[in-house]
Amino acid sequence: MISDHNSTKAVERRKAYPIRCVECGKKEVRPAVLRQHHVQRNHDGRLYDLVVNDLPVTRCKACGEVYFTEESDERIVAALRDHLALLTPAQIRANLETLGLSQKEAAGRLGIAPETLSRWLCGAVIQSRAMDNLLRAFFACPQVREKLTGAEIDRAFGEKVEMGTSRI
Repeated sequence: MISDHNSTKAVERRKAYPIRCVECGKKEVRPAVLRQHHVQRNHDGRLYDLVVNDLPVTRCKACGEVYFTEESDERIVAALRDHLALLTPAQIRANLETLGLSQKEAAGRLGIAPETLSRWLCGAVIQSRAMDNLLRAFFACPQVREKLTGAEIDRAFGEKVEMGTSRI
């Protein structure tokens, strides 16, 4: 069975070009590539300047209007995630599989809604830096996984730094 995402891309590829431009009304919109596209994206309350190379779009040959496709949006989001060095949905999914955790169980232990984790995994939302840090600690440290057990959390865990504990 073809997923919605794949079928949408297949439909985009099968579109009969050229198509009509909503800006000028001429039937001159065709696939194009922006060699170096500068874009600003907001994440975690900060604005980031990004450059995305070879960005697939559609463009009107008559008036120059550029239309972003699902693929171009995905590439911009991937560039932002890469710029911020955040875990990708594939990396999060692989870690969950390695640990043998369901999405629901992992969400409960992390203290987030299962729907939030689902949105991260499908790429609909990019996790915050704080949540990315928590995910990394959760995936990398068995002690963190052991202590983060949802509502049954060890209340003493993290209350204070013990003497002799190294500081970064």
